[in-house]
Amino acid sequence: MSKSKLLKYEVINTKKDKKLIGEVFDFKKVKGIGGNGNSNVLAKKQKSTRDLLVEFMDEQRKFNGQQLGFNTRMEKEVSNLRNDLNRIVKLNNLKK
Repeated sequence: MSKSKLLKYEVINTKKDKKLIGEVFDFKKVKGIGGNGNSNVLAKKQKSTRDLLVEFMDEQRKFNGQQLGFNTRMEKEVSNLRNDLNRIVKLNNLKK
């Protein structure tokens, strides 16, 4: 998304140039009506602190849910590994 500015120009002088095709123009920048010359560019609306906080809390809630799911999966995997190792140790002891 690019910001574009609308600028106004006034033609001061025109002349023919044999080296260039067409006409050569001299321009003068004209200040737009309404202040700083950027009257047609809309200002970006800023979010309020409350809106930013609500947005952050929603993102944090989603992240916490993902983290809880990850931690649960890891606990199951570690538990499965412990059980496998315990079984291997018992089998090795029985064979001796």
